[in-house]
Amino acid sequence: MSNPGLRLAGAMTLLAFTSTGCSWIFMSKAPEPVVAPNYPVECTSSRASPVLDSICAGYFVANGIFWAAADTCDTDIYGGTSDFCYDSSTKTAGIALSAGLAAVCAFSAASGFKAATSCSRVKGLNALCITGDLAACQALRPGFVPPGPPGADPWGTRPPDRWGPPQPPPQEPQQTPPPQAPPAGTQ
Repeated sequence: MSNPGLRLAGAMTLLAFTSTGCSWIFMSKAPEPVVAPNYPVECTSSRASPVLDSICAGYFVANGIFWAAADTCDTDIYGGTSDFCYDSSTKTAGIALSAGLAAVCAFSAASGFKAATSCSRVKGLNALCITGDLAACQALRPGFVPPGPPGADPWGTRPPDRWGPPQPPPQEPQQTPPPQAPPAGTQ
């Protein structure tokens, strides 16, 4: 008959295997450099995946401590095997597996937090660029020049003071008064 504790540990390990590396699987990083900074950037700024990876790393650290503290069957004081002892190879495998998976989860969490922070920065600069801040556009893509002829507004919303001298508003054509008829009685 197998040990219920061992079955539970195996089930938890299998569950953790399926959740390992959430940041690597579910997050999209911000592009570097941004090819078209004047268009919305798609990346993941949510920190949900790295938080799950942190929980995963914490679980495997606790699991490793459990395996390290577990009794070895050959040192059982009662002279036999009990439900709460493990042979030394099982303990060693449990510790090694827990340490490896804790490391994978920790690296994934660190990568995810870094990607989310970078994405938040890029999205902030991107929002400024879309509204016409040329410095923000050039921070996203060095050497960026708005498309179109000089002085043209590529977005159609540019405030005139941010992109050079203001252009005078278009003048309506002057209308000439209609010709007047000569006064009556004169020819």
